[in-house]
Amino acid sequence: MMTAEASTEARGLSDWARQFEVVVWTADAVTLQLLHVSPSAAGILGHPLEQWWTEPDFLTRHVHPEDLDDALTLFLDGTRRRSGRSGVLRFLDADGQALPFLTKVLTREDSEGHAPQLRCLMVRLERPPCASQEPERFEREREVLLRKEHEARERAEALARQLAAGESRFRSIFDSHLIGLVFSDNHGRILDANDAFLRIVGYSREDLETGRINFLDLTPPEFQAVTQRAMEAIEARGVTSTFEKEYVRKDGRRVPILLGSVRLPALAQNATFVLDLTERKEAEAERERFFRLAPDMFCIAGMDGFFKRVNPAFTRSLGWSERELLARPFLDFIHPEDRGRGEATLDALKQGDAGPGLSVRVACKDGVWKWLDWTAEPVPETGLIYASARDVTQQREAEKQLVLAEQRLRTVINSGPLVLAVVDAEGRFLVSEGKGLRSMGLAPGQVVGQSALELYANEPQVVEFLQRGLRGETCSTIVRTAGLTFEVFYQPVLNEAGRVASLSIAALDVTERVRVEAEREELIRQLMHERSILQAVLRQLPHSVYIAEAPSGRLFLANEQAVTQIRGPTEPTLNVEGYRAYPGFHADGRPYEPNEWPLSRAMASGVPVMAEAVHVIRGDGSRGVIEYSATPVRDAKGHITHGVVMGVDVTARKAAEQERERLLDELKLAVSARDEFLGIASHELKTPLTTLTLKLEALACVASAEPESPMARRLAPHLEVMRRQVKRLAVLVNDLLDVSNIRAGRLALTLEPQQCDLAALVRDVAGRFDTEAKRAGCEVHLHAPAPVVGAWDSSRLEQVVTNLLANAIKYGPGHPVMLGVEAVDGRARLTVHDRGIGIAPEDLQRIWGKFERAVSERHYGGLGLGLYISRQIVEALGGTVKAESALGEGATFIVELPLRGGAERSA
Repeated sequence: MMTAEASTEARGLSDWARQFEVVVWTADAVTLQLLHVSPSAAGILGHPLEQWWTEPDFLTRHVHPEDLDDALTLFLDGTRRRSGRSGVLRFLDADGQALPFLTKVLTREDSEGHAPQLRCLMVRLERPPCASQEPERFEREREVLLRKEHEARERAEALARQLAAGESRFRSIFDSHLIGLVFSDNHGRILDANDAFLRIVGYSREDLETGRINFLDLTPPEFQAVTQRAMEAIEARGVTSTFEKEYVRKDGRRVPILLGSVRLPALAQNATFVLDLTERKEAEAERERFFRLAPDMFCIAGMDGFFKRVNPAFTRSLGWSERELLARPFLDFIHPEDRGRGEATLDALKQGDAGPGLSVRVACKDGVWKWLDWTAEPVPETGLIYASARDVTQQREAEKQLVLAEQRLRTVINSGPLVLAVVDAEGRFLVSEGKGLRSMGLAPGQVVGQSALELYANEPQVVEFLQRGLRGETCSTIVRTAGLTFEVFYQPVLNEAGRVASLSIAALDVTERVRVEAEREELIRQLMHERSILQAVLRQLPHSVYIAEAPSGRLFLANEQAVTQIRGPTEPTLNVEGYRAYPGFHADGRPYEPNEWPLSRAMASGVPVMAEAVHVIRGDGSRGVIEYSATPVRDAKGHITHGVVMGVDVTARKAAEQERERLLDELKLAVSARDEFLGIASHELKTPLTTLTLKLEALACVASAEPESPMARRLAPHLEVMRRQVKRLAVLVNDLLDVSNIRAGRLALTLEPQQCDLAALVRDVAGRFDTEAKRAGCEVHLHAPAPVVGAWDSSRLEQVVTNLLANAIKYGPGHPVMLGVEAVDGRARLTVHDRGIGIAPEDLQRIWGKFERAVSERHYGGLGLGLYISRQIVEALGGTVKAESALGEGATFIVELPLRGGAERSA
């Protein structure tokens, strides 16, 4: 049979054949059915390789008919002769052209009794020898052919020897215990196997010979699919790639293996090699455990700059997932400032140079940069880099901090008010450093070698402590010298024998600190004094004061008035919730929650709470009202640190306010009764006034009928006086009636105002005041250059003009009165100006009230209702009225009305 090693040799022969115009084939020695053909056959003769395999009589049909008998003799003579034989045969190519080949045939028999095989080597010749050629030329070509035949025969015999040696080597491998070799059919039944395979699967040779071993039975269920794909690959391509799987041993244990198979078409068998991977798997598992559990970072990278594999230490240290690390070039993770060194190191690794290692900053997923020390080893033949990294961030930070500490120490020594010195056991200076030496008039190192005991011989205190330190005592003292104050520390350093080897001295210039401490003591004294003053103020303050911490709300101070105010002890609280101990209520009786108290709100919001009345139940059970004002206290940065609240007992004041409200209600009732009385009295007085007026008019008519009669002469002066008094009384009664109507909301205006010329109306009223004005010594001047027409209630408007003009004459006798009427910005304006006594500024608003006047009624009389009624009428007409005046400078009253008329309403 054709073994795997023999097949390898045959493939080697085919490779040799491809380099020359040589065809190598193997066929059954009896049927001449081709079993193997070198790929070069298709290129030389043009027939597809499939045709060589599939046509049973391919050889006999493609030998030139004239050479067929010679070919059969050459091919079938193997039953009688086992040695090689050769001849020149012509074969027909795909185009029908005859090509000459030097053909070498060798018959081989299988050692296990299978059918013998023909192995043939065909070397293409330039052209076939022909008898008609010239003798000399034919002889030359014959010699060339014979030489080529001899060379081809030698090569064929050498290949045959190689084939025999290959078969011998294969048998050695088959019989060895290094690798398992198996021959099986297409159904997985194992036909033959060496001892190495039987040892791997745990079966005996008896099990093999009795047919109890099958590949499918050895394969666990999870590997059935991959095994089936391998068998399909063998069937299709004649070979399968090596792959890993597991076998189930006879004892039930599993064994990992590596296997590969090749198809032996002549035998209809598969040859499979099996390698036991148990030891390798255990080594890999151990290596994998070390790889995954190692605290250091290990990785495998490619020359392309990508990680191929990383251990979990990478994800633990850097935070990136394994997928994220493998997805990007590893140079992307290096700090931009370090990337150039990383690229240079990668280039060196590509050249096979491991280099001294690399220390760079690598990005963590959380944005932090870590320092990693890298060691790498390239393997150029695999294109891989094996590397390890160690996180040295803390180490570098510690080194950095050490450097900074040294720098700070040196800075302190060289810039601070410090002196550091070391003396030996005899007291001689070994070290003398520090900026503090300058304040003593010394330079660093100036006293090195001198005796400290001699240098400070005139300062007994210094000498005493030096001696104590040299005796092994650790001590410190305050030394004052040259106007400076030093705090000096003595630390002896002992040798192995316990004796003083040296004395370390550290002297700190505390002159400024002593001064500051003295100032602090003075400030503390002042603060205590101010605190006593504050306590005295809190004790004498007539109101309660509480102080609390913010934001907790802890009450830690309350003055004595707080105890007096609530008539019980003040309860210290730990937080705002403790305010429940203080019974406070809203006006509606709802209790104050802790966060509702003014102090709580002021500390929480930062906004002062002023004069909030809180109803309280005192310790003696009485009720009271306290107005609390709270404010937050801020520090220099504006943070609320405390809260202060002050309480004012307003119980008596609230009671007085309630009493005042009660009296005010009674007053309102009295005024209402008065107004009602005035209204009734006004109506009742109008009836006799009307009758009296009619009687006076009748009497005047009688007197005027006989003006020369003694009776008429006696009555005339009295009738005029009676008329004025009746008129005045009528005005007073009308004012009282208007006040009652205004109070009751019944001041009537004309429902349908008509067009009214304000200038004409004022001129008419001024004319009626002519007699009264002359009697008062006033001249009335009217400035009305043009009519000012509007839709107003003329009777009520006349009442306003009458009141204002009457007041001007009353309070400005002997002086002219100026009247003005004009249209300004779409409004009618009436101005009444007198030069009388004037009105004080504080009375300018008060004069518009009921029964109000700016002067004593004893001198000017009247009810004080004219201006009040006038203002009500003007506002009812949609206008405004105001007064401008100063004492002694007269007064000006200004009325402005809308030209289209005011709102038709009642005041």
